[in-house]
Amino acid sequence: MKKRTLNILFFLLFFICLLLHFLFSPLHLIKDKPLEGYYPKPPETTFNLPDYFSRRYQDTTEKYINYQFGLFPGFTRVHHQLEYSWFNKINVQDVHIGKQGYLFRYVSGYFDDKTFPEGKLDLYIKRYSKFSDSLKAAGKNVIWVIAPDKNIVYSEFLADSVKHPALINGFYQSLKNAFKQNAITYLDFNELGIAEKNKYPFAVCNKGGVHWTQAYAARCFDSVCTYLSGTTAISIKNTISNKKNNTPWTPDVDIEAAANLLMPLEKNNNYFSTVESQSNVKNKKVLLIGDSFCHVWAWNSWMQQCFSSESEFWYYNREVHQLDDEYIKDRDHAATRSNISKFDTFIILFSAGNVEQLDYGFMEDVYK
Repeated sequence: MKKRTLNILFFLLFFICLLLHFLFSPLHLIKDKPLEGYYPKPPETTFNLPDYFSRRYQDTTEKYINYQFGLFPGFTRVHHQLEYSWFNKINVQDVHIGKQGYLFRYVSGYFDDKTFPEGKLDLYIKRYSKFSDSLKAAGKNVIWVIAPDKNIVYSEFLADSVKHPALINGFYQSLKNAFKQNAITYLDFNELGIAEKNKYPFAVCNKGGVHWTQAYAARCFDSVCTYLSGTTAISIKNTISNKKNNTPWTPDVDIEAAANLLMPLEKNNNYFSTVESQSNVKNKKVLLIGDSFCHVWAWNSWMQQCFSSESEFWYYNREVHQLDDEYIKDRDHAATRSNISKFDTFIILFSAGNVEQLDYGFMEDVYK
């Protein structure tokens, strides 16, 4: 009798799970939020003998079936939440828990005291100086901008178990020193972020985000415009309005979203900025070369309202985008010199965490 009761209970549990599966997927009568970035939907697989005998077919098929199971996103979030709440553990690659609810993203070896191979930085500085001088002679402008790295700006909230040198990120420190020694002008929003992280009601980086917040990115955009207005013929005047939001702008909490927790982390000081610009270079073309820190400038149309619609954003020097971030095509590296002749202003913007690759080959492309 006891065994029969257990069998009935097991069947009911199985039936409920199966019913819920169909209600979530494929019927979609109950909506469940898809898992974020670190859980890309596995592609469907096609049967072939090489993949079958190497077990690739079986492994990818299992992942696809698991992901398609209607309760998979919800169960995954429950599991992640339990691990986070009970064991202070995040089940996401390269995402780490710091103090006071801060989440950080860094790869293994990030805090090792490493720098550029001998000669690499010297060669880059020579090329960049030559490029800058050539542009200046032609009445054009270039500025190197270093976006803030949360691991540097908020290093006091790294876990005690994280051992790091006094000057975090040797690549960033070496690049900055080389700029100073060679009298190359640059804007460093790590130094500014450290000085200002308690100045404004909004943060430089949110506890659950890896990039600068939308509001602080607006403040830094204005700083770049102010620099260009003070040192070139460019005149851009911005009016910035900051409005407090109960719900953060989604990219401001991108690490938290990628962690796929069931319950949102505690948030405060969420702001959203609008920027209205008056510009005398709306007919001039800017080339923005940079990483994902540039997205916020593009998505909010801040660059777009200041410069010509024929301007471009070269994402990681690999893809050509419009200033609103719409993809156009992949880069033709061989034609770089001819392609850049149409631009009047060049802004190279990479976060300190990415300067190991400098400008991802842009100077190398220019002087091939």
